[in-house]
Amino acid sequence: MNNQTDTPDITVIEEVLKQIVHEETEEKATKATQKEEQTMPKLSLELSLKRRLDELPKKDEKTVLLSICRIPANIRERDKMFYEPRVVSIGPFYRGRDSLRAMEEQKLYHLRDFLARYPETDMKVLVREMILLEDQARQCYAERINLDSREFVEMLLLDGCFILENAIKWLNNESDRLKHVRWATQCIFSDLLLAENQIPFFVVTKLISLIQADEKQRTELLYILSAYFGSNFFCFVPFHVDTHSLSGARNLVHLYYQLFVPKRRSYQSNPKNTFASTSTRGLFSTFKLCIFPQSGQGDLKQNIEEPIYVIPCATELLQSGIIFKPKKSPTDLLDVTFQDGILEMPPLSLGPRDKVTFLNAVAFEQSSGEDEFLPFTSYVALMENLVKTSKDVVALRQCGIIYTFDPNEEEVALFFNHAGQVCSLDYSNHYLANLFTEIKCYYNGRQNKLKDKTRF
Repeated sequence: MNNQTDTPDITVIEEVLKQIVHEETEEKATKATQKEEQTMPKLSLELSLKRRLDELPKKDEKTVLLSICRIPANIRERDKMFYEPRVVSIGPFYRGRDSLRAMEEQKLYHLRDFLARYPETDMKVLVREMILLEDQARQCYAERINLDSREFVEMLLLDGCFILENAIKWLNNESDRLKHVRWATQCIFSDLLLAENQIPFFVVTKLISLIQADEKQRTELLYILSAYFGSNFFCFVPFHVDTHSLSGARNLVHLYYQLFVPKRRSYQSNPKNTFASTSTRGLFSTFKLCIFPQSGQGDLKQNIEEPIYVIPCATELLQSGIIFKPKKSPTDLLDVTFQDGILEMPPLSLGPRDKVTFLNAVAFEQSSGEDEFLPFTSYVALMENLVKTSKDVVALRQCGIIYTFDPNEEEVALFFNHAGQVCSLDYSNHYLANLFTEIKCYYNGRQNKLKDKTRF
């Protein structure tokens, strides 16, 4: 037997090495694939975000103010009847809702009548101009609108012409398919003044500029719109038409708002009032008088536990001797005066439609940044303080301050409570802040005098 050393077969070694290399290669490839798979979602997310950022308007492009915002869901869901359309959709938020489809055909009738009214107006021109406004109009909404270009442009044209033709028919008392359906015409009015149910007002003014008519007729259309909305205000005050400022309205709610909001910057205290003040600095001086009165102003020494913006309800004010009177010739909703213990304010109408327009005017003001002193919201704060229970409603009704078609006074009180809850207000610096102070100081003085009398 030959004593021979075992030597490995080269072929076998090569095969083993190949196998090892193959396995290592496969392992590396697997790891690379896994790493790539782990990286891909990150890359996809990055690309997705980059694409969405690229879709945003460039910083150097003209900024378009948001003019149509959503009502906060917690508010809308609690009282949908105040914030959602019942008959007609305007704009994209409620477009396509089943309960509103019937009015889409009516919009076509209104478009036909509008074009017949101005026969030389070219439909092609109207469509082309709406196409040019599309991007600007989309930027006015607080959320992305999921309508393609054709649908969006059609919406602008139909809704804009519907708004104009509806007001013209109303002014001329023209025959219309809906004229004798009274509930429908009432609902259309309130639907047109819902904060979410809007198109930008520059769409309406563009349509006015495109009709084949003289300048006087175009200007008259703004007056017609103003008259349509102004004739149905929830407060018995005259409306003021300034076509220059109205043409710059952001939407129909803003147009309505401009008709009645006072031009002055804040409540003007009466100079005869002991506690009169017309500035923020004066407001704090007046507050000091409530706690540390000067001679001749009565003993008002008292620790006021609640903030100065909390004023007594109507029943308590009446019991203290304060008199409520309806303002005979108010200039606007905020024309409220307090002098010598007499509070005069414009009478307020509170039908179902009035409640809707009231709340949506406040909703617009809350989202628009229109006025830092928030006059409508300030008025809501006043009414929320005055009306706490059904007794206050009865008292103000008897004084001629509130006119309501609701026989349930408790429902009216709940309405003002709801209105107050949906508002945000800086109570130290709002439109009626000085009025609050005057009423509170006068009331405290009366209460202290009554206490002094009971001591002896």
